[in-house]
Amino acid sequence: MAGLPYHCRFRRRRSGISLVEVVMCTLLVSVVLVGAMNMLAAVVRDRTTTSDAARAQQMAQQLMSEILSTDYHERGAGGLLDGLLNVVGIEIGESSGDRRTFDDVDDYDGWSASPPTSRDGTALANSTGWRHAVAVEFVNPATPSASTALNNGAKRITVTISRGGSALARLVALRTDKYAP
Repeated sequence: MAGLPYHCRFRRRRSGISLVEVVMCTLLVSVVLVGAMNMLAAVVRDRTTTSDAARAQQMAQQLMSEILSTDYHERGAGGLLDGLLNVVGIEIGESSGDRRTFDDVDDYDGWSASPPTSRDGTALANSTGWRHAVAVEFVNPATPSASTALNNGAKRITVTISRGGSALARLVALRTDKYAP
């Protein structure tokens, strides 16, 4: 050691890292890991929310298309009664449990299904926890935002799609008796 310079003689050699350094590194890595996991959870949650909203909108459009493809009112004598009595809902001979019997717009009033089904009653794939609901009301064509008790020649149809009790899509359309499908 006598031949070494002064600053080298008294220098200690380090053979590893200290316990304090290990604890600090572990703490730093754990903080970064917790932050990354929180961010990943937020991304997954946002992706699920976006996916659910898109699916709900698609379900609402499909159901609204089905409803709008039916007549404004019951054909024949039933249609005359609908117009005179100012009622919405299913008529005699139609079943609220079988959409295949729905032949006019107001048959859908009050209808809901969970899980959602196609018109023939088949449950839609991967739709557990989802709900379809429809409301049909008479409106004045000049002010369609306000419902009326009288048939003024227009009906407002509201389709609501929800999941887990939260409405994810709401679609509103007007149907008049001047339109023939």
